[in-house]
Amino acid sequence: MTERPIDRRGLLVFGAATLASPPALARPRGTGRAPDVQINLAGQPAPPPAGPDGQPALIRAGADAVSRMTTQVRLDSRGPFEFVVDTGANRSVVSIEAARSLGLPAGPPTPVHGIAGVEPADTVEVSTLSVGDVRSADLILPALPETHLGAQGLLGVDIMKDRRVVLDFVANTLLIGPPRHDADTSGSREQPTRILGERRGVIRVPARYRFGQLTIVDADVAGVAVTAFLDSGSQNTVANLALRNALVGRRPLLAAQMRQVELLSATGQVASGELCVLPGVRLGGLGIDNLGAVFADLHTFDIWRLVDRPAILIGIDVLRHFDSVELDFSRRQVVFRAPKSATTLFGN
Repeated sequence: MTERPIDRRGLLVFGAATLASPPALARPRGTGRAPDVQINLAGQPAPPPAGPDGQPALIRAGADAVSRMTTQVRLDSRGPFEFVVDTGANRSVVSIEAARSLGLPAGPPTPVHGIAGVEPADTVEVSTLSVGDVRSADLILPALPETHLGAQGLLGVDIMKDRRVVLDFVANTLLIGPPRHDADTSGSREQPTRILGERRGVIRVPARYRFGQLTIVDADVAGVAVTAFLDSGSQNTVANLALRNALVGRRPLLAAQMRQVELLSATGQVASGELCVLPGVRLGGLGIDNLGAVFADLHTFDIWRLVDRPAILIGIDVLRHFDSVELDFSRRQVVFRAPKSATTLFGN
């Protein structure tokens, strides 16, 4: 029997919980050309520094029906509109319905690359996009149906680039600020966030800026080295077939545990995949066990030239197991802060 389609912006509503217990935080352990518009979209110039007087902007946030973080966005000083915070989209996107309600002027059509292929899309011109005190100007946003986005828009990394972004899942807040300076930087007026500092439960992972996103430099799945991306717009974690084949080669019994599912792209296309529990994921010094993921031959991996190299998109199912996740695009690092109940798992 064919499984029902699952929205890419809400992957696996029934999810890996049917196969295993929630992912567990374990003890710490020791370039191709991207397309211009991609959802999992590039070419937007970096916006100016965030917030008044160089201070970070703390923005009230929430969650949608599939636990992705959402925040309120104003377009041309009107709104607010509910946007999903999506570190897997390198261009921000607005829903067709929201664009029509504002009467936004049409821009040039553009191809949009989703997980299952490329589709033409209309664009609209936006004079200003504001998230709290963070303001970006003169944008051209692809417009896609709200039913495919699962929200009135996506807040992509074009707004986050060269900034410091903290997704605080405990306080349900989004922090967007200017780059963090070293402690001895004179004249810095920026206040440190509470998730940084050498203390129990804080894991810093080096990253590389690639394909318009932060890529975890040092990562593997059960000892198989992978290219890992953080995708807060995806409800679940998705890996490519190169990783599947490498894992099955080492653990043949893994193939018998997989079951067929379907993923629905933000472009409306459908991709088939296999749901499975991964034997163990390591991101830098951070280990995660009992993680459900979908193996799929995504268009995303093809355009990133990662068909033959193991790769994985880390979804919100993993990110929400932390109190907060910081992406520092300037310093090229990701900081995970574990919940207090799990801090004893992180050594001395």
